[in-house]
This record gives sequence, C-alpha cells and structure tokens, in this order.
Amino acid sequence: KRATGKTRGYQTQRMKRAIIYTRISTNKELQNISQQINYCKDWAAKNGYKIVKVFKDERTGRTNDRKGYRRMLKHLKENPMPLIVQDTDRISRNFYDSVAFEKFIITNKIKLISLSETIDLDTPNGLLMFRIKYALNSQYVENLLEKIKVGVERAKREGKYKGRKKGALGRKNKN
Repeated sequence: KRATGKTRGYQTQRMKRAIIYTRISTNKELQNISQQINYCKDWAAKNGYKIVKVFKDERTGRTNDRKGYRRMLKHLKENPMPLIVQDTDRISRNFYDSVAFEKFIITNKIKLISLSETIDLDTPNGLLMFRIKYALNSQYVENLLEKIKVGVERAKREGKYKGRKKGALGRKNKN
C-alpha cells in the first residue's frame, strides 16, 4: 500500500535529520560529554529526529577556535539542518563569537534547538532571549576570570602560588 504511505497499518513518517553539538570545558572530572550527547539523542528520538552527526569539543567556550565547532559550521553550511544543543552556552561563552554564530544560523536558515531554553530565533522575542543569553554567558566567563585573578594575587601575596604546573591548561611538557 505504498500509494497511501501505510505499511502494515502504520502511517510511515519521514524522520527529520539533525546534528548535535556538545562541548565541555577542560575540567573532565566535573563534566561529562557523553551525558550531553545521550540527553540530546534521547530528545531527538522522542521528537522524530534522526541524528546524522555528532560534533564535540573538550575545550573552553571562550574561543571559537575549536575543531568540532569549525567542523559543525562547515557541515551546516553544506547541509543545512536543525542543530540540537543541550544549552546555548555549549556553543560559545564569547559575546562576539556568539554574534557571529547568530548571523551564521540566520543566514544559513539553521533551526537551533536548545533543550534547556525555549528560544525561537524566528521571532523577535526569541532573538532577544538568545542575545541576552549569550551576553550572560560572556559575563559569566569575565566574572570567573576576575575571581581567578584575585585568587592568584592573594596566593602570591601569601607565598602559596608558584606559577602554573607544567602541562596545565592542555600545554605540553617540554622535557
């Protein structure tokens, strides 16, 4: 009964294709990238999406110089489809990179699906909420960096800070 689109009494429905982007910062003990991926995949399955690719990064969101992020943008430019994220702060925590991302998804007609926020970029209010969110994401990083700076200065005054350990922040030891 192909003419009606029915198979064994069930209506067949073409699944929508989508991709997932996940990111964790450098502290792997407190974050779990698999948890993000599974959360997004579970939501996609319940909502009729077929995941065609998962992009991931284990790097700070303060920069868009991330391999998975760049590959995701390239894929979306060549194959426009919905992008599923657990939270918009997984995309970026840098204000200007977020502005560029907004322009990219609007220009390329990409549907952004954030599972922790209800943000519809097709509406003026949705765009406003997205912009507020990425301003807050950027402020979060700036506040965190300020707290770190104050803590390091205090530790130096107390003689407890001797500089970064070799290999800190993903840097290679030169031995």
